[in-house]
Amino acid sequence: MDLKQKIWDQWVLMLHKQEDRAKRREALLLEQIRKSMPDYDEVADLSITELHVIQSIGEKGNVNVTSLAQRIGVTKSAISKITSKLLKKGLIDRFQLEDNQKEVFFRLTRGGESVFSFHEIFHRRLERQMLSFLSQYSDSELEFLQKVMRDATIEMEKNWNNQ
Repeated sequence: MDLKQKIWDQWVLMLHKQEDRAKRREALLLEQIRKSMPDYDEVADLSITELHVIQSIGEKGNVNVTSLAQRIGVTKSAISKITSKLLKKGLIDRFQLEDNQKEVFFRLTRGGESVFSFHEIFHRRLERQMLSFLSQYSDSELEFLQKVMRDATIEMEKNWNNQ
């Protein structure tokens, strides 16, 4: 087997493992949020996409449907549905600016801020683990890895867009 084939096989294995771990991490995070907010029934059926919307609002502050759709990479229609669910769950509020009554903005409620905080802590822990793992490589190795990952991401985008 040639080296390119070995790299491809390892790449596919890594993607599958990452997908599996991501599902388990998401389930763990949602379970931790539920346990930490036992009196807040609204988080019982929180989806990972709803969590990403909460994350986006928490990071940017007051945001509208268009900016949320762009940040998360879904349609404005999908954001409208997700924000409706989050409004019903009491995790976000909607409001309009005094000088712009046409556009609707969103912000986190106290419950939404708690969910956002748990998500942030969870991601910081994952980031620390990855940075620790990467510390075993030299700067030149990291630069090469960054180039490969960037180029692979671009290639994946091209392939996805062509299908």
